[in-house]
Amino acid sequence: MPSTKKKARNSAKKKSKANKMKGAEDSSSPSLSSRMQRMQVGGRCNGNHGLVMNEVGMTCVPFVQKWLQGYNDAIDKVGNMEVSFKITQALTNEDAVWGSSESIDWLVSYFLMTATKQYLNGNIDMAGVDASYADFFNQHKAVVLDKTKPKIDWHEVVRIHNADKPTLAAFLRERIPCTCLD
Repeated sequence: MPSTKKKARNSAKKKSKANKMKGAEDSSSPSLSSRMQRMQVGGRCNGNHGLVMNEVGMTCVPFVQKWLQGYNDAIDKVGNMEVSFKITQALTNEDAVWGSSESIDWLVSYFLMTATKQYLNGNIDMAGVDASYADFFNQHKAVVLDKTKPKIDWHEVVRIHNADKPTLAAFLRERIPCTCLD
């Protein structure tokens, strides 16, 4: 008969495995939802690559302008991505945006759209920058709002920022509903 310690250990292992499986499902969800959207729209694209301009977007446009200006100023001064993201986050401390899942989702969609446009125009470096913004905002939502991640994976943000063309195409393709990158 197993001891109480063994039972507790086995129970903890099962919970850990279940959490890992749940995390795997969560990490694949952008890809699954994008595939579902592709099926619904038949891969057609109106040039927005999934971005929908709505009321949330209208409130986020000024934020995007502040974010871009703040990040560019910070990266020029400190030269470190993680520090620049944190400085810019502090400068753009608007609860209406940072505390809203809908706003963060719109920002992710916006930066995926701009990254895709940059990619299609051959501006791979700029596409990587915009894709890293999308990844950062998506991770922020997972950490702060959804509480499904313990912390932002800065190595992933930097990896996307510096991605080569095939890696960037794969990253974007998994997250946009159109077939523009197929």
